[in-house]
Amino acid sequence: MSGEYFVAVQLQRLGVSASVTYGNAKSADVVAFTGGADRVVVVEVKTTRQPQWVVGGRVPSNKSEKPWVFVYLPEKSEESPKFFVLTQSQLHNILAPLEVAYFERYKERRGKKYGDKPGVVNVSRRSLSAYENQWEAIVVS
Repeated sequence: MSGEYFVAVQLQRLGVSASVTYGNAKSADVVAFTGGADRVVVVEVKTTRQPQWVVGGRVPSNKSEKPWVFVYLPEKSEESPKFFVLTQSQLHNILAPLEVAYFERYKERRGKKYGDKPGVVNVSRRSLSAYENQWEAIVVS
């Protein structure tokens, strides 16, 4: 939840009204109101102190421009969080080639195709470095 609050605060600092959502089965982490409240943007937030984030069980679809914010919280509390902001289609473009390579290695090692079961999809800070503070994915006039 701390990453969600940091994202909402940062959006407020950028002049975008934002709110953290609550619940066990929520479909949005942060809701932002952009363009003079003409547009509602649902923001997916992932937070970690590790070198990588768990994205989920599958690579997200490339058919969405939904913004994702990956929040890195340094171990030292006096250091500021780092934000990596990109669209879901951009995230897909980063992760899809890694997934293909994984499936190829899996087949080489085991002699059979991976299958349809979900796995654990991760993304590293290094992979997202070009998207640090790219709030334009959310902040639109």
